[in-house]
Amino acid sequence: MVFDFPGAEAAPRHYADFRQTLVEAAPDEGTRRRALDILARLGMAEARVHGIDLAEVHFHEVADWDSIADILLAGFLLERAGVATASASALPVGSGRVQTEHGPLPVPAPATLELLSGAPMVDDGQPGERVTPTGAAIYAHLAPSGHLPAGQWASQGGGYGLGQRALPAIANALRLVVWSAQGSEHDRIGVISFAVDDQTPEDLAVGLDNIRATEGVVDVLQISALGKKSRMTARIEVLCRPGRLEEVAQICFRETTTIGLRMSCELRTILPRHNATTDHEGRSYRIKTVVRPDGANTSKVESNDLADIEGAGRREALRRGIQD
Repeated sequence: MVFDFPGAEAAPRHYADFRQTLVEAAPDEGTRRRALDILARLGMAEARVHGIDLAEVHFHEVADWDSIADILLAGFLLERAGVATASASALPVGSGRVQTEHGPLPVPAPATLELLSGAPMVDDGQPGERVTPTGAAIYAHLAPSGHLPAGQWASQGGGYGLGQRALPAIANALRLVVWSAQGSEHDRIGVISFAVDDQTPEDLAVGLDNIRATEGVVDVLQISALGKKSRMTARIEVLCRPGRLEEVAQICFRETTTIGLRMSCELRTILPRHNATTDHEGRSYRIKTVVRPDGANTSKVESNDLADIEGAGRREALRRGIQD
């Protein structure tokens, strides 16, 4: 597949230019979403390292066209493969220094180290830069676990990417394997939680609706609790796609009065399900059918399709009639 890079005579340098290039070059919304998340992670790492705002980030080593292609193609391939969760072994830490526009810097480079915060790493004795900032941003986008989720998995095939640099006593290769869950589906979900005790109920409701409408958000939960000084507090939990964790967190700050939140990626198990539409008495209704662990099927009519039916008894009778 050929990507058309607008203004290809010179690679962009500033974050906003880099972002616009990816927006214009991405062939579809899924690829665009993933590529922009990778870029945002890279930009925020650079911003933290330099102590500046994201809008002020001026890329150096990662601003060549091959880095743009790496980010865009990574987003494209991950989207086409339908990758929902990832696992990875410990990353090689490397050693020595890497030459940058700021002069020689220790390996891992500062932005790389920022992106790999919390990631398992190992010294395999091989010197040099082993993980680049762009590679680290892709890794952070995937938010991989250190192992496959529990349950049975089947390999759907794999591939190898070979680097040009020769490493003594080790192959300079990256292996990717695609796995599919057998039985129940396993993936990872981003979780953002925080408490709010100083925002009016009306305004908080609007803010949560805006968060709920954000791309990548799966659900938003609001739980009443007692906080400090015995204040009535709203405990908020936002579930989102792992690749959107950072961006959704910024939306939470924008839409609520919270000044701190907790973020994590958690393993979840999902029962197989499928959606269908059925006609009943001249109307169409959406039905979700779930396969339970014992093999039995349970079905439920989409509640929005029953909303204009008057009377709780009539709605329930109609729901059961359609399901049966």
